[in-house]
Amino acid sequence: MHEMTENDSAAYFKFPAWHGLGNVIEDPIDIWDGMTQAGLDWSVSKHKGISVGGNGYIYSPDYHAIVRDDTNTILGIVSEQYKILQNEEIFRLAQCFGSDAKVESAGSIQDGRKIYLLLRGTPFDAIQGDTVERYMALLWGHDGTLSAHMFPTSIRVVCKNTMDMAMGSASRKVIIKHSGDIESKLEFAREAISRFKETGSLFAVNTQQLAAVPTDTATINKFFWNIFESMHGAIPVNPTTEKEELQKVKAVTTMSKWVETLEDEAKDFGVNLWIAANAVTNDIQHSVGSRGRKKTPASAAYGNLVGKGAKDSSKVLAAAIQMAK
Repeated sequence: MHEMTENDSAAYFKFPAWHGLGNVIEDPIDIWDGMTQAGLDWSVSKHKGISVGGNGYIYSPDYHAIVRDDTNTILGIVSEQYKILQNEEIFRLAQCFGSDAKVESAGSIQDGRKIYLLLRGTPFDAIQGDTVERYMALLWGHDGTLSAHMFPTSIRVVCKNTMDMAMGSASRKVIIKHSGDIESKLEFAREAISRFKETGSLFAVNTQQLAAVPTDTATINKFFWNIFESMHGAIPVNPTTEKEELQKVKAVTTMSKWVETLEDEAKDFGVNLWIAANAVTNDIQHSVGSRGRKKTPASAAYGNLVGKGAKDSSKVLAAAIQMAK
């Protein structure tokens, strides 16, 4: 479910979204132009007090309504302490990434309650022909449930994996809450952008180092074994109970998939810990749930960017880097 309504809009560079909605732009999109192209050049305002009920309605001055000004839609109910972050403020913040950063996609869902902006930076090759695209994701909301999040991510062109360049480190993720001194928080975010640029360079170096070192089968097997146990628990070598037998079968089945993916990609890129790590993250990000429920494109994208998929993928890459030392 895409959760776009008639009051939502979006812009995408060259390629449309899976749901076919939004404005597809053929030329590179500058950050500031992206706000207009995506139809996000609107504001919100906070209206004091809310009323509930019918004939004997109740009025409360302690809560405020966040109203989208162009559609006069109530997006959320918040406390008096809630501070508004306008779309314009986030796009101005995004401009600090410089003229090299372009808009890959931007838009709103749920009548404008939640907004996203994905910036595309300069790609690099982990190995010749294996290109990694670098992105910066910005997510924010106007309904009182979502702080502004800003974090680096990447999409590997070979298999579209996404991976958190900051490897799950909270110090490399900026969250701006809708309270307190908003301007000071925005200033901190501007300073953090320079650190993000350094993080992206470090990610490229780590990736290229992983890809450059040939790795033997024993090291790959040890890596897969350690990753499985960190994610799913110990693997019983000689199971004595049904539970242990099921755990062993799960381990063999899972790691067999990882080996199959690694062998397929090794034909083009050789055997190394970068390919091994991506064999695991490919399974994390594209597999069907344990109950057989296939992820919707929206839920999969969210999980791979900020949810469990992103965290697990970051741990996998960090483990590969640690093993390579």
